Amino acid sequence: MKTFAQVLLFVLTVLELSLGLLAGTVALLSLITETIARAVAWLDERFARRFRLARVSPKLRKELADVLYGITTTPAGGTR
Repeated sequence: MKTFAQVLLFVLTVLELSLGLLAGTVALLSLITETIARAVAWLDERFARRFRLARVSPKLRKELADVLYGITTTPAGGTR
């Protein structure tokens, strides 16, 4: 019984470490993605100012965000 408990404890410890590593990797990728998104937004603003271009209106930006949100949250079977 003691051996079984030690093996179970070892398996749980390895599982905990693996899940922690996975969570850390996901968090790091999220941070990298956020940094890239902010850099692109900064370059977009700079480009628009330099060539005196009209920026995307807040209304259009919100509509696009709503469409993209709908795409990512729609169940696999679609709406019914």
